[in-house]
Amino acid sequence: MDTIFIMGATGFIGEETARSHIAKGNKVLGLARSEASAAKLRSIGVTPVMGDVYRPEEWLSKLPKIDYAINVLGFFTDGMPARFSVSHAEKCCEKYTRWIKVTIDLARRKGIKAVVNVTGTTIFEDMGVDWVTEETPIRYTPSGFNRVATPATKLCQQAIAEGLPLIIAVAPSVVYGDKPTSSFDEVFVKPLEKGQMGVVGDGKNYITTGHVEDVGRAIAHITDVKYAGEFFHIADDQPVTQREFVTSIARALGKTRVMTMPRWLVAILGGKCAVEFMTLSQRISNAKLKSTGFTLKHPRFLDEVGDVVRSMRRARAGQKLQASPA
Repeated sequence: MDTIFIMGATGFIGEETARSHIAKGNKVLGLARSEASAAKLRSIGVTPVMGDVYRPEEWLSKLPKIDYAINVLGFFTDGMPARFSVSHAEKCCEKYTRWIKVTIDLARRKGIKAVVNVTGTTIFEDMGVDWVTEETPIRYTPSGFNRVATPATKLCQQAIAEGLPLIIAVAPSVVYGDKPTSSFDEVFVKPLEKGQMGVVGDGKNYITTGHVEDVGRAIAHITDVKYAGEFFHIADDQPVTQREFVTSIARALGKTRVMTMPRWLVAILGGKCAVEFMTLSQRISNAKLKSTGFTLKHPRFLDEVGDVVRSMRRARAGQKLQASPA
């Protein structure tokens, strides 16, 4: 049994990562900055470590012995903005950099076997129809959320070059699942449900997806010292076009038509980064991950999305019933 410490274990991906490690028989600790977060961690079998990622000096030196650490903090750790503007992305970059420095400090701990840093596909530039592999260079481009993740990921690469036992996991650009209020729900399902979203531009660009269960399982799978210094892409088997992605969610919501939105309008309503994210084309290959023996439970988004959206809506309805006065 290994002891795993997770930053971001209360999040959409983090919770599934914690559950996957617990299922493997590992002991899981999770950073909690509030009693509410601590209670949530306990409810899924995670032992809370009280502390704030922005004040590591208060808890980092007090951590008990751990074998592995995982950073799965994400864009919405501090809440979702009204618009995905360039200024918001720049603020996120500052936060990401601070988190990465804590992650690297964890990798310097005596006795640590390895540390997994979870980033996103926006570290890569627009690749059109070409496949993106672990050999594809990471380039900073002032576009979309590349502004956020790339500088921090380059710090990880430097740490690996120095010999620190870091593993970089590249999560899909869209992680989906049936949990209400998840990023998938808030960014895509609810806006489509309300008629506030459509296909941006021609919709021919490729989006890489992954079911949250598979993403959490994959992160747990590569939490292994033998993978120190390596990159792994986590993705399902078949990237979809933006048009396929949007229309499949809309169909699951019972809609027969989806509007097409010009880029300039989306920039006004959702912010410049929202346009750049939705029109970025990336086909992420999962071949290396699968070569390690990992198998997907949910290999194709288009086969899963209908059941996922319907399950999410039932869960939402159940929450409303529970919240209604007797």
